[in-house]
Amino acid sequence: MTTGYLFDLDETLVTYEPSTPGIFRTACERAGVEPTPAATEAIGPGFVETFVEFEESPYVGAARAARETGLDVDPEPFAETYVETELEATHVPDGVPELLSSLPSVGVVTNGYGPVQRRKLAAVGLREHVDAVVCADDVEAFKPADEPFDAVTDAVDAAEYVMVGDHVDYDIRPAADRGYRTVFVGEASAADSLADHRVDDPSALSSVPVFPRCATGE
Repeated sequence: MTTGYLFDLDETLVTYEPSTPGIFRTACERAGVEPTPAATEAIGPGFVETFVEFEESPYVGAARAARETGLDVDPEPFAETYVETELEATHVPDGVPELLSSLPSVGVVTNGYGPVQRRKLAAVGLREHVDAVVCADDVEAFKPADEPFDAVTDAVDAAEYVMVGDHVDYDIRPAADRGYRTVFVGEASAADSLADHRVDDPSALSSVPVFPRCATGE
């Protein structure tokens, strides 16, 4: 029986150091502006409000929202500075490339912005291990909606699926509802009663028994 392995991206296959506030501060430093509390608070809503329209980069929307608080930036150049800073802050936990390379079919299904998520996968060397990538803007829908899952399973044809992610409502619950086996990445939570398996962080994924024995080094 063929198995397709589906992964979320952020905080599942990659982690960030620093996190979003630190990325924003660094981007501001590179742009020569002071990251005010108001601007820092505005970038998240600005990102989301732009993204759900599926008309332009949500990073530009975040930069525009920051400018509206008084931050002296040109949204498009600042958005690119932010993206480059985010890419530099992206890290691959130990064992993740080896795990992906050992699996027969790998899909990434993410609520992130496609052009940046694909750049991210390539920049950290994971793209070569992934058969299909489905982002929210590819299907104009976000997990837990069916469209992202339908698209990734169309691209990664298998008899059964395993979903790996760090969010109960976006990853674990919708996958379980579809009959997939599930692996939750993160601290113990409501996922314990829903996910088939749990690990504290992505570096422990290769120990999960849903993966082939070759992925564990045995």
